[in-house]
Amino acid sequence: MHVCLLPTEILLHIFIFTIDHIPLVSRSQLAVLARTCRKFKEPALDILWKDLGGFEPLISCLPEGVSNRDERGKMTLQRPLLPGEWKLLHQYARRVRSLTVNSADLDEIDNHVMQVLMSAPSFTSLFPNLRRLRWWDDRKHFFPLLHVLLWPTITSLDVGLPSTCPSFANSTLLVSLGGRCPSIQELSSVSVIPQKVQMQFVKLYLACGSFSIMTQVPLVHKSFFTWLLYRPSSLCTSD
Repeated sequence: MHVCLLPTEILLHIFIFTIDHIPLVSRSQLAVLARTCRKFKEPALDILWKDLGGFEPLISCLPEGVSNRDERGKMTLQRPLLPGEWKLLHQYARRVRSLTVNSADLDEIDNHVMQVLMSAPSFTSLFPNLRRLRWWDDRKHFFPLLHVLLWPTITSLDVGLPSTCPSFANSTLLVSLGGRCPSIQELSSVSVIPQKVQMQFVKLYLACGSFSIMTQVPLVHKSFFTWLLYRPSSLCTSD
């Protein structure tokens, strides 16, 4: 049987095996494969966009003249996006299963890009099939963008807010995670957690299959985290 006649599911497994086991196969080569024929396009694009680092690759898919670099080297947009351009972004964004965003990624985009990412014209998320989110930045003016990314489909969440002191914005964000992402099974947090919201965190972490917590104020929170790790079984019962 010719490879083009194979079912899409089989092609997907072949492409994944190729990427994982043949070091010479790069993402650019997989992109070429996606353009080879319509049969290859969907499974190849699914693999290409499964794991996304930052927003630059997505914005770079926009037509020439819509996005460029400003005088500071940041990626910017010349105007709001048209419906066809949103459709283009969605074609790739819907394939993303894992998104990693750190400070360097956010430094690559300007306010225009952030505003556009926060205003997707749909009742669903910009990344409607996102399963894993890693966010490592504690600058408050980026929190609205983080809120947009916190979607009920997420099952694994890694949030790093490495401030040296707690803030109201950080606390508000952290205690909202359970409601925004009710399907969380894995939760990792690097943050200072004020004592006033520690019990809310207990309920959130008890609901997760696994969790990892690191704190920059071990003297204040050591007893709390020790208690959480060896919590009484009675706390596992519902209210």
